[in-house]
Amino acid sequence: MRVELQHTSSDFDSYRAARVKSMFNAESGCNWQKTIEIDLPEDWGLGLIVGQSGSGKTTLGKAFFAENRMYDPYAGWDNSKPIVDCINPEGGFNSVTAALAGVGLGDVPSWLRPFGALSNGQQFRAGLARVICEAPMEVVVDEFTSVVDRQIAKVGALAFGKAWRRNKGHKAVLLSCHYDIIEWLQPDWVYNIDTNELKKKLTSGKGRRSSLTFGRSAEVTGSILKRIII
Repeated sequence: MRVELQHTSSDFDSYRAARVKSMFNAESGCNWQKTIEIDLPEDWGLGLIVGQSGSGKTTLGKAFFAENRMYDPYAGWDNSKPIVDCINPEGGFNSVTAALAGVGLGDVPSWLRPFGALSNGQQFRAGLARVICEAPMEVVVDEFTSVVDRQIAKVGALAFGKAWRRNKGHKAVLLSCHYDIIEWLQPDWVYNIDTNELKKKLTSGKGRRSSLTFGRSAEVTGSILKRIII
């Protein structure tokens, strides 16, 4: 898979813009481009793109599938209703409550509150539950786990990974600047957009896939692919 990413804006010539160019030897900030090449596995359902802010993750996410499949788990909530009524209204009650509990939102009274009345962590988990229940065939989720503390992020990643793998044939790509969720999420592949490094799960002779981890630092030095059969 090859994707050409490009951003173009005006080349500003204000006093401050000109001074920045002069002081920091920056010719222009109006053009940004990057070529991405990813050799994806043939059979996959869950992928993760990691990288620093400004590295092009969101732009890549928009171009990843034939059509823009970006999904905002924080948008589209009706704050005149409790979240239990907003998640997959046409679906089954049990599937919604199971998804909420599965992503770690086990505080039942919070199900009776509107989305806007929830904490950041609760909103994140409610958004995950909604994605799981809607189960689109193709979806890209930006800023995955970015607004919650790292313990909630890990639990949410674990729950999402387990739930999404039940959707055979569906594909989800998550975008994140955090590496600590990889061993919890256990995606089929992880692409580091900063280093153009791709890691795939290995398949054993029995058809099972190995656990997948990257180094936990932002530098991703000494990346390790654990061969632990799950």
